[in-house]
Amino acid sequence: MNLGLQGKTAIVTGGSKGIGFATAMALAAEGANVALVARGLEALQKAAEQIAAQTGQEPLVFAADVSEEQDVRMAVEKTVERFGSVDILVNNAGTSAARPFEEVSQDMWEADLDLKLFGAVHFSRAAVPYMRQNGGGAILNVTAVGGKGNHIPGIRCCFLRHRYFGEH
Repeated sequence: MNLGLQGKTAIVTGGSKGIGFATAMALAAEGANVALVARGLEALQKAAEQIAAQTGQEPLVFAADVSEEQDVRMAVEKTVERFGSVDILVNNAGTSAARPFEEVSQDMWEADLDLKLFGAVHFSRAAVPYMRQNGGGAILNVTAVGGKGNHIPGIRCCFLRHRYFGEH
């Protein structure tokens, strides 16, 4: 399949496993330059090796905390330094610590929002100026709520949103 991604540059947060890894693999298979971001360097290196072996593309890896703005800025700047641009951002960082609603403390809510919401905000803020310089780009935000453990019966929510900038 040719999605027209040859030579485009993508940053994938949560890129060392799961949906992020599969997304990074698919982007690299289409010829995109890929930067992987996650907290665990060992898992990132393993993911990068697998992607390189299967696609021939050498991903850039960043062990970073997406809730820390300085980590995010560094990852975006180093990606641009290596590949020259950012065209695609996949905000996928997050964990699943599902538990009954009544058991989730304020600290847990804040940590979850820092990781999933504000991590995406930080990356989007850092990447959008480069996308605008290139005449456009795409941001994909991936998250899911529910699904594990004792959830509230009958309530499920999934969010997958694509934001497109420019005339690509």
